[in-house]
Amino acid sequence: MDRIPGEENVVHKVPRKNTLRIGVLYPSFPQVALDSLSFQMLYYWLNSHDEIYAEQVMLDFDGNPIPHTLETETSLKKLDYIVVTVHYELDLVNILRILLDAGVEPYSSKREKPIIIAGGPPIIANPLPVSPFIDVLVVGEIESTLPTLINQIYTYGTEKERLLESLEPSKGFFVPSFYTGEKVVLNYARSLPREFHPSIQLQLSDTRAKWKNRTAVEASRGCFRLCAFCLEGHIFYGVRERPLDQIRDIVTEGHAYNHSRHVKLVSLSFFDHKGADSILEWLISHGYSFSIPSIRAETLNEKRLEYIKQGGQKTLTIAPETGSLKLSALIRKRLSIEHATDISLTAKKLGFTGLKVYLMIGLPGETEDDIDQTAQYIQKLAETTGFKGERQLKITISPFVPKPHTFLQYAPFIGIQEARRRINLLRKKLGGLADIRTYDPRLAQIQTIISRGDLNLSRTLIEWALNGGGLGGWRKAVRLTRLNVNRYLEPVYKDPPWSFIELPNLPRSLKFFSSTRG
Repeated sequence: MDRIPGEENVVHKVPRKNTLRIGVLYPSFPQVALDSLSFQMLYYWLNSHDEIYAEQVMLDFDGNPIPHTLETETSLKKLDYIVVTVHYELDLVNILRILLDAGVEPYSSKREKPIIIAGGPPIIANPLPVSPFIDVLVVGEIESTLPTLINQIYTYGTEKERLLESLEPSKGFFVPSFYTGEKVVLNYARSLPREFHPSIQLQLSDTRAKWKNRTAVEASRGCFRLCAFCLEGHIFYGVRERPLDQIRDIVTEGHAYNHSRHVKLVSLSFFDHKGADSILEWLISHGYSFSIPSIRAETLNEKRLEYIKQGGQKTLTIAPETGSLKLSALIRKRLSIEHATDISLTAKKLGFTGLKVYLMIGLPGETEDDIDQTAQYIQKLAETTGFKGERQLKITISPFVPKPHTFLQYAPFIGIQEARRRINLLRKKLGGLADIRTYDPRLAQIQTIISRGDLNLSRTLIEWALNGGGLGGWRKAVRLTRLNVNRYLEPVYKDPPWSFIELPNLPRSLKFFSSTRG
């Protein structure tokens, strides 16, 4: 079967002699890549330039590297540039798997071309683990960094040394080969310009993946709440809203291009947008269905639940994380059982058929009493609202992963066995009350190691890629490189590897708090 996914809205160009050939790489499955709005933004914005032909690079549906572009099946070795966007730490190994499978030299110091540029939350937070492999690590957002990059690329073409030397740390560019120890300052977009947000978007037309055509719209970016564990809330601190007229234009044009009246509203907390109600009222009045993946339960009321129901959603999702008062204060996120119950009862009355709840175990200072409180929280929620049983109540339990630049960046990871014990304890207390799913503690441990990694970790990453990725490949890579995993899992007591990254938007009090070990 063809490894290239079937797609709609693909850009086709006839490259000329001086056309810059760029691969836009998302290191995951096709359905994950196309669900990424940053991947869509990069693909269409780069292709809006006549002098550039940007083509897609990703894994196939089985998770194997595709060693060429999708559009023209051009070998990655023949590209001038590869631009990577990545959102998940465990996908970093797939960048290396794709390069190796394509015969591209993985180490930047040994590679003349393609020139490789990478960005995304894991890169912004801590670029060191992959820095030997990437020429330019972008510590910033697309709108505020990509125009500078393209201008420099137009100036220097494929003259690698001159291009890399021209990119300044103060503008959000970490160039390992020219780095001299200064701070690399995160480059924020002060607004969300329309030119970067495509209305036309790649759609899967392949039966091998579940996919519903949609127009994804980034309603807002950033968050003001600063939950203690949330990476994106810290690195993208400060809310920037997309104006209602811009959203209307994207949706209207998207309907025509994407052959769908379904809209996905992207944000960290949709109802923090000042015009959220107006956006939903307009969508409903014009016959659009919609989904809102990220909603803070404390921003909900009956009117908003009615809007969500009219948009086509049948499941209410809440994320209290914990039922412990002590731990909810620690993580700066409190969803009282009273409010959770009220909102869930209202949802039930309006015809919602399911409730999805996200929980976390392994937070600093957690005891069995805290786990008891979480179990009691869920039990009361289920008994009071009637959302119970595997069909109606779905619970996801994830181990806490300490992330750079957050309040809890110095906290330890509790370990695989202890995470399993606490998950099983909570599962036992909840009995047959819900369909309970868990995030694998082994993956959470690897995520912690990569999040808090340093240059030494790069040897393990390349061995992991050479061994095909996956849990088995990770274990072999750790053994071959003699990686001391505990070094990355224990509490951090000295300046962490990511301390050279500066987030200028964070409040001064937070920077002081985050630099204080407790």
